[in-house]
Amino acid sequence: MTINLIYIVLGLSLLVFGADRLVAGASKLAASFNVPSVLIGLTIVSFGTSAPELTVSIQSAVTGQGSLAFANVLGSNTFNILFILGVSALIAPLVVSQELVKRDIPMLVIASFIVTALVWDGWLSQLDAALLCLLLLFYVVYLFTQGRALSNKNNEPTPSQQPNRWRERAVSMLLFIVGLGLLILGAKLMVDNGVQLARALAVDEVMIGLTIIAIGTSLPEVVTSIMASIKGHADIAVGNVIGSNLFNSLGVLGVTGLISATPLEVTSRMLSIDISVMIVATILCTPLLISGLMLSRKEGGILFIGYVAYFVYTLI
Repeated sequence: MTINLIYIVLGLSLLVFGADRLVAGASKLAASFNVPSVLIGLTIVSFGTSAPELTVSIQSAVTGQGSLAFANVLGSNTFNILFILGVSALIAPLVVSQELVKRDIPMLVIASFIVTALVWDGWLSQLDAALLCLLLLFYVVYLFTQGRALSNKNNEPTPSQQPNRWRERAVSMLLFIVGLGLLILGAKLMVDNGVQLARALAVDEVMIGLTIIAIGTSLPEVVTSIMASIKGHADIAVGNVIGSNLFNSLGVLGVTGLISATPLEVTSRMLSIDISVMIVATILCTPLLISGLMLSRKEGGILFIGYVAYFVYTLI
């Protein structure tokens, strides 16, 4: 059991470091091709910090642990909103843009309800997963269109105006590949040893997915949002959480469901409790952020206490 804990911690370390390298490489590569900075922030950074959830969920599905894959997404989304936004707001009140409140948060609420409707029969089929991937594609295209419009408005340089940077692109690609490799290795260590630990402790594997693995795979979001809050970049702190949750709901579940040889199982416990908690937490974001376009310390405290209560209930 001790060796399983050591491997889980090692896997977490590889996930966090790998995600950091992957995001750094992808961001630099996108910038070198003149992808708008707005688009990089909304997609590559937030999606990149969700790479641990993706690799862990895929690994779980491939090894026949479909319920663990779904539990990882539910646990991560709930943790991101209640814990990360709560702690970030406790550090400094989060003032967010109208665009984030009007566009991205409603999209996240809609995505959460769509996922719930698709799995209400207890399974996420390949057809359901394909629909989620299609919705994510539409969202990214929409963001890209908006980003290009903003880029033209601000007169950002086009690729033809930039110097040839093939060496920098090669280094960025190498960072991306190294990060991806570390993510895959870290995910395998976490899933294999998480399942073994659950069996040794006679604990349901879903509980491990909702707690230890979900929190572990959310560490990149924790670091990104808290550091952004400390530095006064509230939009990054909030946008990272919203973007990551969107990618978890549409991308992680979509890709995992397509790859899995069998439909992803959604247990009765997840349907009756965990999905409801995730949806309530997501909906709760809307009034809190709309009120003055700010998440105050008091509101952050409410979110944080909400997660502590959910975590304790899950363990009990």
